[in-house]
Amino acid sequence: MHGKLKSLVVLVFSLIAGIWIYMEYFLNMLPRFFPNMENIEKTILSMAIVVLTIYVLLKLVLRMATKWDRYALLLAYFTVLIFGLLRPDGQYNIGTGDVSWNPIAFLSDIQGDRASQWVMVINLIIFVPMYFLLAVSNVLKGFKGRFLLFQGAAWTLEWMQHILNVGQFDLSDLLLYTVGFLVGYGIALPILKVGIGRYPVEAVRYRSMGRG
Repeated sequence: MHGKLKSLVVLVFSLIAGIWIYMEYFLNMLPRFFPNMENIEKTILSMAIVVLTIYVLLKLVLRMATKWDRYALLLAYFTVLIFGLLRPDGQYNIGTGDVSWNPIAFLSDIQGDRASQWVMVINLIIFVPMYFLLAVSNVLKGFKGRFLLFQGAAWTLEWMQHILNVGQFDLSDLLLYTVGFLVGYGIALPILKVGIGRYPVEAVRYRSMGRG
């Protein structure tokens, strides 16, 4: 199949699949975690991110993704992080501004509290994709550099929650973020080793364990 036609087919499939997945799963789920999701701009943005994610992931699997596809997916991911953790629209202001230095505070928070259990799960999974996305976007080299970048982003976002008074700086959140990132690294390694998502000249490097 011709390259442009193949890209068009992937795009059409992504639009159909993305809109269906958003309407079926995210439409009723997102209001639990993001304020004012009935806002049409937020709905369009969320749907666009879902479609874009499917589109680029398919292109990665088919080895069609350009560097701009990869950067777009990474940008969409950081957009989700910012909206999810900092709530820049100001419509969901927890207003605590506290600091918690207890790294296992979540253990007491989740006891009998369904909402806290959901928050713990979200904190565990929100950074899982980060290593893979940094790798396919060719941002830094190897685990150490990407781990330091992750730590810088995580600590900055936590402090911004405290400074902007939209949450608290919570060391237990950072622990959960770190666990999620490491799990994501473990998931990404075998995917990268077989060359999915890698730039052609780098695919071979990931076939030898432990250097990504």
